[in-house]
Amino acid sequence: MEAKMIDSINPTAKTVGILLGSIALGLTFDWRVNLTVSFVGMLFLATSRRTEPARLMKVVLPLAVVSMSYFFTGWLFSSEGVQFASGASDLALPTGRDLVNGLNLSSRIFAFAMLGISYGMTTDSGELIASLIQQAKMPMKMGYAILTAVNLTSLIKTEHEQSRLALQVRNIPVKPLDSKPLFTMMIRMVHWSERLSLAMESKGFSEERVMQLKMTVNPIDIVFAAGLPVAIAVLGFVVF
Repeated sequence: MEAKMIDSINPTAKTVGILLGSIALGLTFDWRVNLTVSFVGMLFLATSRRTEPARLMKVVLPLAVVSMSYFFTGWLFSSEGVQFASGASDLALPTGRDLVNGLNLSSRIFAFAMLGISYGMTTDSGELIASLIQQAKMPMKMGYAILTAVNLTSLIKTEHEQSRLALQVRNIPVKPLDSKPLFTMMIRMVHWSERLSLAMESKGFSEERVMQLKMTVNPIDIVFAAGLPVAIAVLGFVVF
C-alpha cells in the first residue's frame, strides 16, 4: 500500500466505502474477518500523516480494555457452555466453542471501532464538506452550517466560561449545572452567528460563489469505495 494513500482518497468516496464496509462487516460474525478489518484500519492510521499518536493511544487503550472485557464475558459466561450451579465445583469448564465466542464478540467491537477511528482521524473536515458539496450535491447552506458547527466547538466552551465569570463577577452564585450561564451563552452565540452571517454575505459567500478547494474523484477513489465493502463481504463469505 502506498504511504499516505488513505489521505488522498476523496472524502465522499471514503465515506461511502467505510459506511458500506461497516454494513458488510455487520453481516458477518467471525473473529478472523474482524481481525483482518482491524488490521486494515490500523494500516490506514499508520500510513496517514494526520494520525496523532498521542490522540490515537487515548482512544485505542480504552477500546482494548472494553474488547478484553467482552472477550472474557463471551468466553467464561457463554449461554451454551456455562451453567451455574449451587457449588463452585459444578461450574462447567470453558470449551473451545466458548473461546471462539469470546473472540467473536471482542474482535467485532474492535473492528467496528477501528473503521470509525480510521475514518475520523484521516479525514479533514474542510475537505469532507467541500467534497459533499461538490460530489454529493449537498446544499451550500447546509455544508457551511455543518462546517461552522464543527469549528465553533472551542468557541462555545469559551463563551460558556465567560458567561460563568460574568455572573460570578456580579456576585451571582453559579452552580455546576446552572442554566443561567447556558442561557447567556446562547444569546451571545445567536448574536455572534448573525454577525458572522452578515460578514459572509458581504464577502460574497453565497451559493453562486466559486470554491477555492476543488475536490475530484479519481479511479482509486472508486476502487476504494467499492473495493473495501466487496473485499469484506467476500472474506466473510469465504470464511463462512
